[in-house]
Amino acid sequence: MSTKAPRPNEAAASSALAGNAERSSLGSPALASGQIDAVSPKFAEGLARIREVTDTDGACPAWAKAMYMACAAAVKGHSHMLYHQLKRAKALGLSLSDSRGAALTVLISRGEAVYESFNAAVDAVYDDELLQPTEEAPDYNLDRQACLDYFENYFGFVPEYVKLMAEEAPRALEGYVLMREWSLGENILDVRHAELLLCTINAAEFSARFVDVHANGARRAGCSEAEITESVLCAIPVAGVASWLPGADGIMEGRA
Repeated sequence: MSTKAPRPNEAAASSALAGNAERSSLGSPALASGQIDAVSPKFAEGLARIREVTDTDGACPAWAKAMYMACAAAVKGHSHMLYHQLKRAKALGLSLSDSRGAALTVLISRGEAVYESFNAAVDAVYDDELLQPTEEAPDYNLDRQACLDYFENYFGFVPEYVKLMAEEAPRALEGYVLMREWSLGENILDVRHAELLLCTINAAEFSARFVDVHANGARRAGCSEAEITESVLCAIPVAGVASWLPGADGIMEGRA
């Protein structure tokens, strides 16, 4: 009989048949309060089993999944959950620099106001504040064709919405490409986690289309199907089981 230890995702799969969830490492204040158990122990155990997947090491490490949930909570405006999950992510191993990379990934996905909320949480949780740059920015020279080539290389084709921007607002397209190149290629945060956190965010926003985009991006970055699935499941504590259907649709569309 083999004595090789199971890989994390194999261990998670085998534990699914091992009885009730071990709650000591879970990060759900709702479960910890005992109030759900007071109404329905069965419902509470169901939630605990989902939180076993989202809160402990599996295909994705626990610190990353806490970060994904913090990002999605910022997008949904759930301030308490944002701070709670970011504190958990830090305790589990999320570095300050990776959290700054996550903040800019949130910005390109959902805009400046959400970025400000997430970045303020990073400042508070890590007791750190970003300083002003000390050097001038280099020149970033792009032209219309270079922008189109970027999307051709990323998607294998140029989407119609990119062609529209190229025709009507080429300067904005340059900005979009610069932000996208950094967020999904040069990020302080590993590109796999950047793509996966975008899967979580878009599932929480019920957007199958963009789960598909970023699940495919995660595949290109080397992520497994189990990692992609876990990242989408991380939307459930933030946005409910309703997030799973568009999330699953996005995963399966990319497989096709």
